[in-house]
Amino acid sequence: MNSDWRLTVADVIRRPLFCDAEVVAGSRGLSRPIRWVHVLESADTCQFLNGGELILSTGLGFGEAKEKRLAYLSELIRRKAVGLCIELGAYIPHVPDDMLELADHHDFPLIVFHQPVRFVDITLDLHEHLINRQMQALRNLESYSRGLQRLSLQTQGISRMLQHFQAAVGTQVFLYTPEAPPQFVPSLPQTVQSELASMMRSAFPAVPSAEGGNGVLALSDKKRIVYQPVTAMGHLLAYLGVILYEREADEYLLLTLDYTVSALAQVLMRRMFAEEQALATENRLFDDLIINRSLTEEQIRALLGLAGTGKAPVYHILLMSLRRDGDEHAAPLPPHELTGVFRSLLSRLGFRPFIRCKGSRFYLLVIGPYKAADARRSLDKAMAEMKRICRQVMGADTDVLFGVSRPGTRLGEAGRHLTEAEQALAFQHDSPSPYFADLGLFRLLFHVPHESVLKPFINDYLGALIDYDEKHGTQLVHTLRVYLDSNLSKQETATKLYIHRQTLYHRLEKIEEILPPDYAHPHHRLCLEIALRAYEWLNHRPAAAPFRPDEQTARPSR
Repeated sequence: MNSDWRLTVADVIRRPLFCDAEVVAGSRGLSRPIRWVHVLESADTCQFLNGGELILSTGLGFGEAKEKRLAYLSELIRRKAVGLCIELGAYIPHVPDDMLELADHHDFPLIVFHQPVRFVDITLDLHEHLINRQMQALRNLESYSRGLQRLSLQTQGISRMLQHFQAAVGTQVFLYTPEAPPQFVPSLPQTVQSELASMMRSAFPAVPSAEGGNGVLALSDKKRIVYQPVTAMGHLLAYLGVILYEREADEYLLLTLDYTVSALAQVLMRRMFAEEQALATENRLFDDLIINRSLTEEQIRALLGLAGTGKAPVYHILLMSLRRDGDEHAAPLPPHELTGVFRSLLSRLGFRPFIRCKGSRFYLLVIGPYKAADARRSLDKAMAEMKRICRQVMGADTDVLFGVSRPGTRLGEAGRHLTEAEQALAFQHDSPSPYFADLGLFRLLFHVPHESVLKPFINDYLGALIDYDEKHGTQLVHTLRVYLDSNLSKQETATKLYIHRQTLYHRLEKIEEILPPDYAHPHHRLCLEIALRAYEWLNHRPAAAPFRPDEQTARPSR
């Protein structure tokens, strides 16, 4: 496939109408591509240039006046024209040395016609040639796209697509994935591959920008890498790129790159979904673990391929809940499609994940080779990236909450750790941390019966204050919570509430009228703080959704 649709200055001077033309300066710039042909006689009108134009002139606007001709030529160069053709005659009988020197300095082709020419014939010929080449390029792109579609359905689709891409652009191409060695077409020596792979790992963003688009990595003055991320649902799958030597990335190359990236994303996503289907046995085992079916520790480890490893694996249970607030008519959340994306992300961070999706919740068991502190750092990265992906796919208004169990070593106790993750998720609005280990007092509240114990306790200590707020539209309960959390510091409390200190004093006086006078004493204060937290939790806790395996994947108890 002839992908070179560009018309260069060198191509132009070989056209019949240029048989009497001569390149007198700037010959090193003959490879510049031409976007259009324009007649321009004065520096004052150079502002209308967009770049890439071949300029035709008789010298009428500058003649032999040194200042005018140098200003004219300098402005053409600054406006990124690709060359100047001058018809020698009455206005400019020859090209002065100062123009030749300036053109040579900037590798700006300067072409002279020794005989009179018709500029209208030149523009008609070159414009027709440009349009024909561009139409051919569009036909080539359409043919290339059809070829990509055929190759994407083959078993060796990715390697064949890379070969197809390389044949179209005529330069070195590569596919880089963070978890595997890059693929180069044509193949490169192993030392060169290792050097480039190391450079890509350090230079390519781990998370592509939201705008997407192409990136450029300079290898030297004449060599550069142009690359584009291959993404699906906001998750980075790979980078596709080309290595260019003494060549700019033209529109054809960038369009071909974009077409190939889209096709690769579809192939990689289909592969991920196929892998998810192949993990059906592991998913059924996860169901057994979560609902505490009778499996011995040895059976579980054997089914997971961990038998004989000696050291017990360390794992966490994660719950992720997705919700859209304030929009009853929003489109339903499509979390099932994200299972393969999350599996890829967690695997890249070193975990072995087991994932199940029920409704708008994800249940994850992640086994990692980390110590507790290292595992927590990796889990923080995973949760931040999962939240970013969900909001990118489902909208910025998506509420993403997590609950994380304590680390476990006995897989037979996964059900107990699931309860811990449920509890951490339930208190996400009250606790700044998604980890069960950080819940503190909330670990006890979760197990207190609501109707018979918790609600009467809240009513005994806070009931009068709650009633006053409801009747008068005040915020005394919230003020008390902030005041106690600030260790009774009035200045800090006023700052946190964004109110004047006099306003705070008035609220505190009203609280003292309603509550017993010893409410700040240690014993009474502790009860108030427990009641405040229990009240806030009961008023906006998420509805519990116990895990139930799919009927078709559930197995009878053993």
